[in-house]
Amino acid sequence: MATKKRTAARIIYNAVCAAVLLAGIVMLLHEPIQGWFVSRGTSSLGLDKVAAAGEEKRDNSHVRKQEATFHFEEVAELDFETILMANLHKDEIHVIGGISIPSIDMNLPIGEGVAPYTLALTAGTLKPGQVMGEGNYALAGHHMNRKDLLFSPLLQVKTGAAAYLTDMQYIYEYQIEEQKTIEATAVEVIEDEGTERMLTLITCDDSGKARVLTRGRFVGKTPIQEATKEMKEAFQLEMSNL
Repeated sequence: MATKKRTAARIIYNAVCAAVLLAGIVMLLHEPIQGWFVSRGTSSLGLDKVAAAGEEKRDNSHVRKQEATFHFEEVAELDFETILMANLHKDEIHVIGGISIPSIDMNLPIGEGVAPYTLALTAGTLKPGQVMGEGNYALAGHHMNRKDLLFSPLLQVKTGAAAYLTDMQYIYEYQIEEQKTIEATAVEVIEDEGTERMLTLITCDDSGKARVLTRGRFVGKTPIQEATKEMKEAFQLEMSNL
């Protein structure tokens, strides 16, 4: 009888140890796995998803796009479930262009709105009807612990750095002028300021409680067929694709 009790106790002990070990492994690998899915999903939403000038747009009428929403104050912290579901439903994300800041190796697709799946894999537009190179073009992106994903590299950008947007018809150049911390409630920073043409990028700070605003002024736009070598390299574009 005593032997049976010892055997049962040993089984329970081994099961508990295995469960604790498994939980530890899951916690250890959680962020790397999460980062891998974000990187994979972002890479798959390339600029080939955007119709180039003169090209016939793909017929995606059979695909139900995720409804575009523009309420950044309602954006929740990025979690693994959202990242996984965004990868499974990439066709619902409306990619409208790309953003690149070469000095910090940031190159992301731009999605319409800030719905959960959109922000899980892209930089999202903060206002409906935004036009690149006009007004205050505002984008939001998540900040992650892995410093090369989504808007995480923004915390390393320097004043004077070049930032590029593209809709695959033109490449729009901006120059970074300032970066500062703002309150999460400071939504007025995305509004147009008279005739000023600027780029506003917003992400969370390291604490997740405040926002980091990065702003650039408009320099000019270049037809994509006339893009400089630096511009093409920023978006990893091949001349044969232009």
